[in-house]
Amino acid sequence: MSVTKRTVQMNFYVYVDSVVFTINPDRSVDPRDRLEVLVMQRPERPNKSQWALPGGLVGEKERLEDTAVRKVKEETGITLKSSELHQVGAFGDPDRDNRYRAIAVAYVALVPHPGATQAVKNSEQAEFIPIRKLINKKLLEFDHARIIESARKTAESLLEDTPVALHFCENKFTISDLRNVYEAFLQYEVDPANFRRKVDAVTGFVVPLKEYFDSGSSPGRPALMYKAGTLKALPTPIRFRRIDNK
Repeated sequence: MSVTKRTVQMNFYVYVDSVVFTINPDRSVDPRDRLEVLVMQRPERPNKSQWALPGGLVGEKERLEDTAVRKVKEETGITLKSSELHQVGAFGDPDRDNRYRAIAVAYVALVPHPGATQAVKNSEQAEFIPIRKLINKKLLEFDHARIIESARKTAESLLEDTPVALHFCENKFTISDLRNVYEAFLQYEVDPANFRRKVDAVTGFVVPLKEYFDSGSSPGRPALMYKAGTLKALPTPIRFRRIDNK
């Protein structure tokens, strides 16, 4: 008896979605609200108040990273380098897009000075918006809230293993300035004394200067200033003690 094999054809699309993080330089803002993500508004969005991550179909002859760079530029006006991209993962739940079966490969980029946004192609508006506002008010399309949170976790790992947090500091900074960068990405407050001990324990991470920052408004001794060290990677991951009173 012969057996006839049936081939099931499955149509799906492969996308790239990009999570571009930056930090609002305003130090008076709660660090948890300083972490902002680049989002855009699709012309065909059913809910006019919602936003989406820049992204789109992978070109036939494009690397995934090249698609990410292209779509971010087209939809937001922000220029990225492929070397700035870190892969977050793949997202392919059957119901993530009600138009068709879509599988997305997500990337994250940490950009200290991204420049001005501009809606260029396939978008009506592009902005950097605090992630807490987007997620708390449920202003994101598709599964983009989940992608952003996964990207934040990837960024958190980068901060534990590399000195990338220093890119968000000025040439001269205080330990408090650096701690606020970590708190922005971690989305919680860390213990200041524990933070200082962990940073001081990594030789070459930061370099103390013979200068002090005096705000003129805080009692006590002025804060010592630091500059970035020369490390390209941290010898051991740095993790900080969380303060759970907020």
